[in-house]
Amino acid sequence: MMKAPRLRANRYSLMTLEWPQESEPLADWLKAQREKAPALMDEIAIVLKPAPEHRPEEIRLAVETLDQLDLGLMGLTGSPQHRVVADELGLAWLSSNHGPIESESSHEMVASQSPDTALIMQGPIRSGVQIYAKDRDLIVIGQVSEGAEIMADGHVHIYGRCRGRVAAGVSGQVSAEIFCLTFEPELVSLAGTYCGSDQIPEELWSARVRVRVDESSQKITFGLMA
Repeated sequence: MMKAPRLRANRYSLMTLEWPQESEPLADWLKAQREKAPALMDEIAIVLKPAPEHRPEEIRLAVETLDQLDLGLMGLTGSPQHRVVADELGLAWLSSNHGPIESESSHEMVASQSPDTALIMQGPIRSGVQIYAKDRDLIVIGQVSEGAEIMADGHVHIYGRCRGRVAAGVSGQVSAEIFCLTFEPELVSLAGTYCGSDQIPEELWSARVRVRVDESSQKITFGLMA
């Protein structure tokens, strides 16, 4: 008997898309859900959870399907062997349900002590607020305001507009990257290399941007997200 995918609410205020191996075609199922509840499907943020048996190429095709349908894919979760696919596609990897711990200062957030877990923050991140995801990726759902500062030892994913300061690879990880849906930052830093807003190519301002360190030149490079 064919098993249907299902959307399940989780503690991150995202929706986990559980994808069994023996299921109806994912694209058909998603289109049907959009017809039933278009407002919901247009607004939710999705974490894809493939079955352990899914092959990497199947997951890549599923990600392409979600992108073609313009659904808000945040990242992947599930079996550890699938993490390499998340890294390859520039997606966040969520491996447990540990959330953030608030420090004594209400203007600073630090992550709990589980290094494989992305720290997920619901925006807007207001001016004067500083967030640091230690030993992990950082995901921001919403706007990062001018005057705010977000930092991570791993990747930084911003599903919204970034007008503040953003830093990835804070502890020196040159492989860390920044992904942003609307890119208008005050300052960008990768593995200790800084770049001001005046150094960002004009054609990438307000665009969907991926920022990384070029392996050969060791300089920050900017490009459009696929």
